[in-house]
Amino acid sequence: MPRKAAYLELDDPDDGDALFEFVLAETLHKSVAEIREMPNDEYVRWGVYLGIKAQKQELAQKAR
Repeated sequence: MPRKAAYLELDDPDDGDALFEFVLAETLHKSVAEIREMPNDEYVRWGVYLGIKAQKQELAQKAR
């Protein structure tokens, strides 16, 4: 896949899962293929957890 097409695929605002798969894979030190084998309920919980964590970090920075 050409570099520009890969960028557009991961940066698609209508498909947040594409980029999130890579974020989660990096976080868990796994491949995207391994992430795709994860049960859906665990995948969703990771999304919620990382979202809450990012919100808390943002609030903490604004409080400084």
